[in-house]
Amino acid sequence: MLLFYDSQIKIETQKHLFNRSDSKHLIKVLRKKQGSEIKITDGKGIEWTGILTFLNQQKVLVEKIAAIKHKSPKKLIHLAIAPTKSNERMEWLVEKLTELGIASITPIICKHSERKIIKIERLTKIAISALKQSNQFFLPEIKPVISFKNYIQALKYKAVIAHCHPTQKINLSEYLIPENEISLCVGPEGDFSTEEIKLATLSGITPVSLGKQRFRTETAGIFGCHSISVNYQKI
Repeated sequence: MLLFYDSQIKIETQKHLFNRSDSKHLIKVLRKKQGSEIKITDGKGIEWTGILTFLNQQKVLVEKIAAIKHKSPKKLIHLAIAPTKSNERMEWLVEKLTELGIASITPIICKHSERKIIKIERLTKIAISALKQSNQFFLPEIKPVISFKNYIQALKYKAVIAHCHPTQKINLSEYLIPENEISLCVGPEGDFSTEEIKLATLSGITPVSLGKQRFRTETAGIFGCHSISVNYQKI
């Protein structure tokens, strides 16, 4: 069944009026008719099911059949990652991480960062599209750009940092995480600087290895988040 997104939908909502863009999409592209069923989520756990009762190219009205609120995931994964040089690669990363179901994505600016400007609204639209496509009900939060130093100073949960420097590290694939919430920090193509790694370690962030391969930034983000997700399932 088709899933749509509207941040304003509520459990108690009885009727929902689609905007002009979604209405046109429903009629012209999806060719939906009166009596068709659809689902809407607010990206915070609501699964609202309704039936189309009125359609034209200006507006589509749907009436509620049922609505439930899914429980928030018990294990939360956050990714702090340096923006990739290519916008397309960053958008791909957001799309795949949404499908993985992580909690948030924070673009961090590091010493070796090649790009420091991110279009948060564009990335949020990518995440919403991936949410609907993968039929999920929790939208990851795309947070504002922040310096790596300020990010780790504001951390309120366990964190690990993946880097390629020849220092003592734990293999992330073997790291069993006792906490229910964790942040993975991934640097730019030029890696974190020695000073950034030292600052992170002194702040209590655990250094981890993603293996012997050298990954692109976006690949490291996907691989690392997937490894944490798998490890969470072992606990």
